Amino acid sequence: MDTHVPGGEALFGLLARLADNKYALGRRYAEWCSSAPTLESSVAAAAMAQDELGHARALYPLLRTLDAEAGPEIDPETRTDFLTLAALERPFASWLEFVAANVLIDPAMTVIFEAARDASYEPLAGRSRKVLEEERLHTLHGIGWVRRLTRAVSPAREGEVVRAALREALLADWAQTLCWFGPEGGEDPLARAGVLDAPPDALRARFLAVIGPTIEAAGLALPLRRAGNDGWELTEPLPWGRWDAATYRVRTSKPAAEPAPAHGA
Repeated sequence: MDTHVPGGEALFGLLARLADNKYALGRRYAEWCSSAPTLESSVAAAAMAQDELGHARALYPLLRTLDAEAGPEIDPETRTDFLTLAALERPFASWLEFVAANVLIDPAMTVIFEAARDASYEPLAGRSRKVLEEERLHTLHGIGWVRRLTRAVSPAREGEVVRAALREALLADWAQTLCWFGPEGGEDPLARAGVLDAPPDALRARFLAVIGPTIEAAGLALPLRRAGNDGWELTEPLPWGRWDAATYRVRTSKPAAEPAPAHGA
């Protein structure tokens, strides 16, 4: 590991998380290129898949510059230890799951790239600026589908069923996406090294400001609310007890309880 690069191991972990999740999201988008509910969204899925896979391909080589001994774990074709969010580990079971990832996971990564556009590690800064040029249409696609799925339809009951199903799809990704920014409070090595321009709590707040208006306008009743004129806050705690600091992922099941000590120990 190159210890002269700002951020050191924390930077390597950030790049790996970004590359792995971009790669996985691109693959998930690609699986809907011929089966989206409209021709326009099939085309959009193909374009977004190409963007995400291209972003991943631009990030993986940076890992080798930081750790020349990483070997096959640098290339997604031979990598075995992916740091992928649980929602991206399998194909989307429905178009609603596609929309949920488009609305939550995609912009969460964009928030990180915005925070890295002036990173002290210039290779990340340069790639971040390029990524941001291509992400605007992703956001518009997700917002458009939330509006489309939640606007009034006839009969009214059908609209409520669709709204409830979309809310469930969003909730399935909710906690893991918010925890992906990093732990609450405390010092952050990436912000301290100037790799990102803010610590995890501030990045989470930026993310809520991005998605909050869309969620509120759609009446989806997710666990967030307005806080002041421009801010948003969570109304339920995040599952930090199941968060893994090594992978930045929320475990999908609670860890097994430690065995009780032997009698007389």
